[in-house]
Amino acid sequence: MLFRKSESPKTQLPQSEREAIVDLLHFCLYADSHIALKEGEFIADVIDVIGWETQSSFGSYEARSIASARAAKESPPTRQGFLAFAAERLKSAEARALALKLCQQLFAIDGTEIREASLLAEIRASLA
Repeated sequence: MLFRKSESPKTQLPQSEREAIVDLLHFCLYADSHIALKEGEFIADVIDVIGWETQSSFGSYEARSIASARAAKESPPTRQGFLAFAAERLKSAEARALALKLCQQLFAIDGTEIREASLLAEIRASLA
């Protein structure tokens, strides 16, 4: 079952956890070099549900997040740092579980989750 706009988050997430989730979703989006329109829609739906509470717009954060995610995709050392930084910001067990669930759902959207299983395992390990 996909994450739906009508769902409300189980906990109120601090902005740092929202940003970490967005970063992980962008990493998942770019990880397979195949971007489906539905994946972008999924991320937009997630933002609608978890909210965004900074003085800067989501669009300005998204540009930085995408750049970081794309760099992480290209270099294993950069990826390790990227995943560690996301994990550091996901303080609660609930936020880590939500991030992992959303990554799984995003991978499933374009039907390439089998190819992305190793990336999901890497994300899971970084959040453990």
